[in-house]
Amino acid sequence: MMKNNVLSINRLYLMVTFLIVMAVVSSYAVIHQLWNLPFIELFTPSFDLSLSDMSIQLQIVPTMIVASTAGGLLGLVSVLLQQLVKNTLASDTTLAVGSGANMSLLLVTLFFPSFNLGGSFWVAFIGAISSMAIVFILAAPSRMNPLVMVLGGLVTNILLGAIAALLMIYYAEESLNVMVWAAGSLTQNNWQVSIVLTIASVVAFISLMPLLKPLEIMSLDDRQAKSLGIPINLIRGLVVGLVAILTALVVSRVGPIGFIGLGAATLVNVFSVRNIGYRLLLGYGFGALLLWVTSNVTTVLQHYLSLNIPADAMTALLGAPLVIWLIVTQSRPHKDEISPTLISERREPHLLLWSIALALLIVGILVFTATANGWQLNAVWSLIVDFRLPRTLSAAATGVMLATAGVLLQTLTRNPMASPEVLGISSGSAIGVIFAFVFLPSFGYAGIVLSGLLGAAIVLSLILWLARRINPAYLLLVGVAIAALMGGLLSLVKISGDQRLQAVLSWLSGSTYLASPETAWLLVIFALLLFLLSFMLIKPLEILSLGSGIARELGVSLRLFQSLILILVAALSTISTLAVGPLSFIGLMIPHLATTLGAVQLKRQLPLAAILGAALMVLADWLGRYIIFPYEIPAGTIAAIIGGAYFLYLMRRIKA
Repeated sequence: MMKNNVLSINRLYLMVTFLIVMAVVSSYAVIHQLWNLPFIELFTPSFDLSLSDMSIQLQIVPTMIVASTAGGLLGLVSVLLQQLVKNTLASDTTLAVGSGANMSLLLVTLFFPSFNLGGSFWVAFIGAISSMAIVFILAAPSRMNPLVMVLGGLVTNILLGAIAALLMIYYAEESLNVMVWAAGSLTQNNWQVSIVLTIASVVAFISLMPLLKPLEIMSLDDRQAKSLGIPINLIRGLVVGLVAILTALVVSRVGPIGFIGLGAATLVNVFSVRNIGYRLLLGYGFGALLLWVTSNVTTVLQHYLSLNIPADAMTALLGAPLVIWLIVTQSRPHKDEISPTLISERREPHLLLWSIALALLIVGILVFTATANGWQLNAVWSLIVDFRLPRTLSAAATGVMLATAGVLLQTLTRNPMASPEVLGISSGSAIGVIFAFVFLPSFGYAGIVLSGLLGAAIVLSLILWLARRINPAYLLLVGVAIAALMGGLLSLVKISGDQRLQAVLSWLSGSTYLASPETAWLLVIFALLLFLLSFMLIKPLEILSLGSGIARELGVSLRLFQSLILILVAALSTISTLAVGPLSFIGLMIPHLATTLGAVQLKRQLPLAAILGAALMVLADWLGRYIIFPYEIPAGTIAAIIGGAYFLYLMRRIKA
């Protein structure tokens, strides 16, 4: 034990030294590139410099200060949240703090432009505290269960992101400036923001001093903390308020920086730092160094590429591989941890009735459409067969595959947050497709398919290798990092202006635009075959869900069946991703919807989830096609709004 602690401390020192060296070297590169005067004159009072030199000085020094203080505050916030909810996945991103602030600023910019509240701290604060309140309200019936809280945060994130995407479709021109701001910008031209964030950092640490001991005690058990006289609700309220204030301050000044807080907190967790004071200091330090280095690299690249690169994109591109590498190198023994499951008091569902309802829904959608003359029945056979049926069948097939993949993963990992999206399989496939568009355009559709399969296979190989070596929570962090990496690439696609890549954007939004009769029926066949294969794995999957020890006693080959299930999940998610793009809802939420409707046993949960996944995707695709006819909304956006809102409603009625 002592030897392991010494090794961990040595690795911590090495990581801190490495990041400091990177910060110094990258800062030297920025100064050497932009500053023509002697180095010491960089710190001359601004008004003593010429106008051009002053402009460069204000760009270099305040930008570095803002990057370090903003990153430090986000790292501090994420460590606080993880301490509060006792979950290594908690952060300003996963608990929807940043997305709430972002949404409130978007709303006032679009609907109240005359108030000139864009970038207002108070607007961002109201959004941040409101989104956190939603998450805490959702988790209240489960007595603030950590997994339920993070699950609520993920659902809220998806829902707010989908609403933002929908608003940007309706208000394309008005939201242009918001999109630029939402990409995050650390570049400064005065000292105002750097002074504000520096003061906020000092005040935050002073405010936390009297809370350190209560937070340390609360990390053990709420009942013990109460018996020791700790006012749990008061402490929790103070921490939530401080988190909302700090997040709103950063978001309102520099825009949303989505990955930095989780990355900094992950570094703290990887090195097993236990003391809350040291955790907060390291969280702030790691966040500061990560964003400082990212800002410097962004500045250098912008100079050479003559391209305005979003800070949020660069943070994901640089931070995600670092976190993945750290988790891989710091592999820990796999532990059997049975996570709380979401249950329902409803009776078991009648699968036949649900199947009939799905069939009636599909028939109704095929004949009831919107036209230039309004809504009407339109049962022209040629239109149904050539246009509507392929899109409807494609949507249903992808819904079945993603819902099935979600059930398999959540049962295997015994974690209600597991899904193809969260584990990064869908993102791996999407990255492969983007790679094919950029580097293999001459290979056509075959190159896109092969590249997408290769991307998913690489992620799957990483997951298969890690599944036997690390804690399931760290496995989920790998998926979150891969998803962040894909988000960073997507941001670069948006700003590149390359016409070849613009076609990727509609696919990435999750749509059935490219469906044809041939591909639709092929998707249906794949969906049925893979669903039947998953049904054949129910018995070993139920045994595996009891724990590795029991599975071994019953003679079940752990590695064989884990590998088979993960390969099946990869096939399900890859095929659906190639068909309609990455969807951020179905695999994560539909299994829970099936459970709340009474399908507790796996043999009933699996078919009901497939039916619900198909129904949701079919309905989302139909609404997306006709709700603002003749324009279309991506099915993925509609599915996230419908499913996310309904799931948030259901979470208040379930227990953990």
